[in-house]
Amino acid sequence: MSLEAVIREMQPSAADSMVESLIEAVRSDLADVPGLLATLTTLDPAELLRLARRLGWTVQTFIDFDLHQQRSRLRIEAALASAAVWDDTGSFWEAMRLQLGGCRPVLTAFEIVVRSRAADIHVPEGTPIWEREHLQDLQEADSEADWERLAERAHAFPKLPRPDLCVAQATRALALLDWPRLVHLADETKSWLLGHMLLSPLPLADAFRLATASVSGHVRFAALERIVRREKRRLSPEEETALKNLLLILAKDENDWPRWLAVCNRYPVRNPHMQAALGRALARSGMRALRDYVESISLHISGGEGRECVTRCLSVFRACAGQSKRHTLWREAFKRWQTWDFGRDEEQGLNTIARSELDYGVVGWLIEGEEQEPCLNLDQAFEQELSELDIQWHASVSTAISGFFRLLSRHQVLAHARRQSTRDADWLPGPSVYVPAAASDVFNQRRYHWDGR
Repeated sequence: MSLEAVIREMQPSAADSMVESLIEAVRSDLADVPGLLATLTTLDPAELLRLARRLGWTVQTFIDFDLHQQRSRLRIEAALASAAVWDDTGSFWEAMRLQLGGCRPVLTAFEIVVRSRAADIHVPEGTPIWEREHLQDLQEADSEADWERLAERAHAFPKLPRPDLCVAQATRALALLDWPRLVHLADETKSWLLGHMLLSPLPLADAFRLATASVSGHVRFAALERIVRREKRRLSPEEETALKNLLLILAKDENDWPRWLAVCNRYPVRNPHMQAALGRALARSGMRALRDYVESISLHISGGEGRECVTRCLSVFRACAGQSKRHTLWREAFKRWQTWDFGRDEEQGLNTIARSELDYGVVGWLIEGEEQEPCLNLDQAFEQELSELDIQWHASVSTAISGFFRLLSRHQVLAHARRQSTRDADWLPGPSVYVPAAASDVFNQRRYHWDGR
């Protein structure tokens, strides 16, 4: 075999050139294997026997592997390169579980292969100073475990290196044959890039499981960065559950949880695929974690798609959480909504009815948390606040108009909540406009430039 020739004749060299030689040998020996595997059911017995004999070299090399034999490093790398071809459908290592499970020499060799690769960063000559400074800042954030700053700097690196096929196969093998060994490797990971290299060969659900099992913050960041930026897609039930478990572990760390939320939840609209898993994790998290979740969201007067994403999260949370946790989150949402007041402190100008990402939670508090006052007349309350607005001194016409629309925007949520109950499935205020009597007055509509819609 060409692979045997490489093992016998190749001189010690760098990993890159060794892998290139092995890939060429694999192409020479096994180029037809993927096609044969795809048509396996149509092969006659003689063809199946020939194919099985060719597979036998790879299987026997793993079974007979000895760390102390000559050229053992080349031999295990060659077998891994060959396994990459036979693992075309992802089932090779599952089939090898009985033969190799508990086989310490070959599992140790897999670990050595994974450890042998370093993710080096090369800065070419002539690189602009600002790019060098950006890289330096990223490396500092990485070493300081400043996840929020690291996530911001990571935006500049849309393409990351991936492990070669031998390391990828060794990682997948350990995931199936020696999970504790792989967790130990993850625990020793001290940088985001190394965490990415360790996780990237694994299916997404397994990457989440490894990050959950590991104590390495860098591996956890790599898993979160992968779902936030590199695999933005609808999750399978298995992936969603694995992500929920990871988020649940992250939420238990009171110091770091706000920084993890800054990575994945400041702008929920960017991560709609994470909302169900986040809602399920919040339902099992502590009270402080719920408060940090509410505080993590950047609020906008348009609400928009971000509002839909938060509503998705909170709907799942509502279905999974007990009463005390629901009350806690709804209360925190209501308090933040009141304090924010549609961007009052930021002097946000309004010229139409505003919404917010937290509307669902606010309605939740008004339905499940706050004692309703039957005698409270929302129209009268609005009229009183409008009268106070009328006699205030305003810096400009736009400031006065903004004040009117703040009153009207608050009224929408309050009036909608009055019409909902705990039995209603959808608490989110829709496009309908609740017009209090004082706002229907033509004079007030002209004064505050509102057309009644």
